[in-house]
Amino acid sequence: MNVSHHPMAPFIRGAVSLKEDIDGLVVPQRFFPEQLEHLKGVGRSRRAAATAGTMIAFATDGTEASFDCRVLQPLDYSHPVCKAVMAGGATGEAPYGFAEEGNVDGIDLVVDGRLLATVGVADGPLCLAFENPEHEELEVHIYLPTIMSVAVGNLRTNGSLKPLPLRGYLLALGDSITQGFVCGHPSLSYPAQVAATLGIDLLNQGVGGYVFDEGVLGGFSLWRDERPEVVVVAYGTNDWASLRSAGSIEGGAVSFIERLNRLFPGVPTYVLSPLWRVDEHEPVPCGRPLTWIHQMLGRVCSRHENMHVVDGYHGIPKDPMLLADGVLHPGPECMGMVADLLLEAMCNDSVDLLVSRRVARKLQDAGGEGGTEELVSREARIDRSISLRNGSPETHPEFDRLVRTIWRLRQPDGCPWDLEQTHRSLAKHMVEEAYEAAEVMRRGNDEPDHLREELGDVLEQVLLNAQVARDRHAFGIDDVCRELNEKLIRRHPHVFGAAATMGATADEVLQIWDNVKREERVEAVERAGLLDSVPVTLPALMQAQKISKRAAAMGFEWDTVDDVWDQVAEERAEFEREEPGSDAAAEEFGDLLFALVNVARRCGIDAEEALAASNAKFRRRWAAMEAREDLELLDTAGLNELWNDVKEAESEDRR
Repeated sequence: MNVSHHPMAPFIRGAVSLKEDIDGLVVPQRFFPEQLEHLKGVGRSRRAAATAGTMIAFATDGTEASFDCRVLQPLDYSHPVCKAVMAGGATGEAPYGFAEEGNVDGIDLVVDGRLLATVGVADGPLCLAFENPEHEELEVHIYLPTIMSVAVGNLRTNGSLKPLPLRGYLLALGDSITQGFVCGHPSLSYPAQVAATLGIDLLNQGVGGYVFDEGVLGGFSLWRDERPEVVVVAYGTNDWASLRSAGSIEGGAVSFIERLNRLFPGVPTYVLSPLWRVDEHEPVPCGRPLTWIHQMLGRVCSRHENMHVVDGYHGIPKDPMLLADGVLHPGPECMGMVADLLLEAMCNDSVDLLVSRRVARKLQDAGGEGGTEELVSREARIDRSISLRNGSPETHPEFDRLVRTIWRLRQPDGCPWDLEQTHRSLAKHMVEEAYEAAEVMRRGNDEPDHLREELGDVLEQVLLNAQVARDRHAFGIDDVCRELNEKLIRRHPHVFGAAATMGATADEVLQIWDNVKREERVEAVERAGLLDSVPVTLPALMQAQKISKRAAAMGFEWDTVDDVWDQVAEERAEFEREEPGSDAAAEEFGDLLFALVNVARRCGIDAEEALAASNAKFRRRWAAMEAREDLELLDTAGLNELWNDVKEAESEDRR
């Protein structure tokens, strides 16, 4: 029974109807009855029952949401593809981007566009918590599983609860890859990523193992007034792997595309040709390579202005580690690459502009003049208030130009050196450029041109690393800037908080900063070790400072600085008891240095800066000695006498 009047109906997205289940729960249906009947006839009803692409969507000012769940169709761990994922694919390792090895399916919690958690699917109440200290109204999307089938109901929060406005939808048609088969994260299937980027909902009609024919398009006549904003058709490799002739493949594609165009005339449609797969060179009945299908689809789609072919084969690297099963099903990172392919094609055709305008119009219709205001992020509101202040910085076109230049260097026809760089290979350059900039900064304000150049070199390393990450679909420079901005706002409640503190002293500000960091650290320790975030690649002295400071913040601290000096004496005694030059002596000497770093910390001294100043002083005095005498002609006593003379001369100059 279709239960559009059910209390869950306003919160479900990605379903054409809801079917009532026991205990007041509902099962989202993503296919029309005509489609289900056809899919049952070709043995695809199990995959069609999965809730791929469906989600629970709402806005709340609370910090948790819960709903009741019942598993109707559990995971089939005996399936060869699931087995391959659990075993780590063809290589025995988890694909790039997997949260954990063997992640096959689950429920995703996405808050304000960010994936916060993927949880297992089980019968009973499911509670999902998220941070919302200011109790702002947040957009929450709970993505239901891509392979499993579930019934849901009794949605509740510990705050407000209201459905999100309708936003139009993306219709995704295809086989198991479109369905999100073994991707592991429902929100990271490529249809979900494309729909989220466009700001519209998703109707995912991908069906595992489906061989394309017109039957899958039945039932849409009931939705004449609900045409999709955009259609994506992923032409998979099932036809290629089973049909015996190229003519049969092309004939099926023609009939499918023609009927699709009759159903949705003028709707922008993007036909994704088959992705690369590891076994592409295995004999297939039709005897044609995968790339032939792209050429064939180009001929078929060229008859319609609204049809565009996207080259899937050349759009992803030929790397089995990008495939969840090591053969043909993309993992999360590869799904992101596929989404980028489609979004780039849509951007070229201005579909993103078309969709954004329509979505904005729907939001405004739903909420009047302030319809979109309630969903604007806290950071956006703060930025808007900052921009109204006199002297507020404007746009930075030079920064955008630089970002584009770095992007260009990493293109296939760009710079060979830049192309081969990884985060690991760039690490030493980041350290070198940072030290060179710091050295100029220590010398004071007399070298602005030199400092400008060195800061540019540091910025180049930041942008290049961000581009490397973007190329791997991990994050981009916008994500870096956004996260830093959020952290700065979070750590400055005296400026941006609800009760901003006017006239706070520098010491009070440092105390506020430390309090916020301590809260963050406590939360981080729940997820990982306290010291895990201290990079082991830092110089040993800097590591010692950070390690001791973090341990002290958790209460592992001496009572007074005299107690620390006692520790220094104890470490010295232990060092002197060891055999000179032995490994044990080296270890004890390290303990002695660590204790001295704690003395500096308790006395408010930056040990790194202090040692750097001593190094500079020694360099300066040694240079003065070289200027006075030929040092190779002096014995130890002569060197010491000359050293004292230089020290005395410095003292007189300071007077």
